[in-house]
Amino acid sequence: MEPYKFGIRFQITNAATQPLTDFIAVFHGWIQRQALAGHLLVDVHDYSHVPNGPGILLVAHEANLNIGETERSLIYIRKQPALLAETLAAAQAAAKLLIAEQGVQFQSGPFEVFANDRLLAPNTAAGAAQWQALVAQSTGGQVVQKSNDPRERLTFVVTRQP
Repeated sequence: MEPYKFGIRFQITNAATQPLTDFIAVFHGWIQRQALAGHLLVDVHDYSHVPNGPGILLVAHEANLNIGETERSLIYIRKQPALLAETLAAAQAAAKLLIAEQGVQFQSGPFEVFANDRLLAPNTAAGAAQWQALVAQSTGGQVVQKSNDPRERLTFVVTRQP
């Protein structure tokens, strides 16, 4: 069985000084316009006061997106069934919206793909071996496991060749 609860993390390079709360209005605008194709955007939550929390969270039926405080980044976590390639495409679409509307810049190099289902994708050697090829095939990049700590989610760093 292929997990669908994958997450994508794109590192933001230029928004460290911008208050997280600035993204609340941005996400509300997305809801009003239903700006993310294929997603029913529902609500925005402000968790900026929570240490190491999700920051500003945009809730959709299909996925949750957030701008996190620690290592400022856009995180897209799929909740409804989809192929990993579709999840990546949706995360990239959200990133493009932030670039166009807010001038957000993302790290041009590697990004992370993580499994948000510890039962189907445990962070073990066997779990990594099972899912590494899928991640490489779906992203078209070189894939390296980030950590083998079983307390953390199975996470891969993806580097694409130019």
